[in-house]
This record gives sequence, C-alpha cells and structure tokens, in this order.
Amino acid sequence: MIAPACSLQSYPSRLGFTPRFKRPLARLGLLVTSLFALGYAFEAQASQNQPTGAASNPVTALVSQSRPTFPAPGQYLFGQVPQPDQIGQGYMVLDNTGDRIYGALYLPNSSFDCFQGQIQGNQLAMTIINSYSQEAYPYSIALVSDTAVASDRLSNGLAPLSLSGFYALETVTDNDLRMLEMCRAVVNSQP
Repeated sequence: MIAPACSLQSYPSRLGFTPRFKRPLARLGLLVTSLFALGYAFEAQASQNQPTGAASNPVTALVSQSRPTFPAPGQYLFGQVPQPDQIGQGYMVLDNTGDRIYGALYLPNSSFDCFQGQIQGNQLAMTIINSYSQEAYPYSIALVSDTAVASDRLSNGLAPLSLSGFYALETVTDNDLRMLEMCRAVVNSQP
C-alpha cells in the first residue's frame, strides 16, 4: 500500500494555518462574511424601498426633506440582533467624537477588530484593522433613516440615521468600553 503524500493532520499547516489559530480565524471570518452579506442584502433592500414618485407616507416625506445625521457624539453599541451578547451574532461598539468615528467589530467570547471611519454620503466608510495581521482594509455599511424616531425630527432639521442591518442597543458594557480604549490606541498608532 502506498502512503499518502500528506496526512490530514499536516494539511492545515501546509496551507499556512496553524491549529492554534484555526478557531479564532474561523470566528473572524464568520464576522467579516456576515458583515459583507448583510451589507449586500440591505443595499439591495434599500434600493427596492426607494420612493419612485411622491412620497405616500408622511414620515418618509419628512425624512426625505431632512438632511441626515449619524448619532450625536458619544458611545454606541449596535448588534445584528436586538439583544446583547448573543453567541454567533456580530456587534459593533463605536465612539463618535464629532470629527471622527472609531470602534470595534466583534462576536461575543471571541476576538475583535478595530476600525476608524467617517460618514461619506449615505454610508459609514471604515478602515478595519485586522487584529492578527494588523492589515487595514476598507469596508462600508449603509446608513438608513431611523423611521421610529423620524417624526421626532431634531430641532436643527436633521433626521437621525442608523446602521443598515444593525439594531441600536441601549447599554454599552464595561467590556465594550475596554475594547473602545484598546481600539483608540490601535487607531492612533496607524499612519
């Protein structure tokens, strides 16, 4: 009998993976894949929901006449589901300082990636910094009108926006604040 040239145990290392990074990379890959999938799904949904003529809904008319704004300066938590700390779900904690936005993308009980970004048109344009390789790559998330509060238009004529595919969550935890502090240092160290 001829012995195989490569055993199954050595196969991952031949591809450049080591067994100790297998699980964290899988989680990170799941988060990034989920974010890309959500972005495409919600962009398609948003384009289908664009009004073609006169707005038939007064809330839609009010939002379309208002200049959009991202949440005011402060710290925010967004999740793919409306409950915090759900295993397998993606979360984004961010700090809007007024002149820039930075934060972390994470899955509970897993690693996290830092990002910095800014509002460009109808999207949050980010540069995500891979926590393992320290490589930076671009990513964006569409902004959508927050119709739940659109009728409570801000006094300055701005309509509030939220992240497409994410729920705004009430409580930023101590762990979220810890990630924000770490990401502030990472973002400030980037050229």
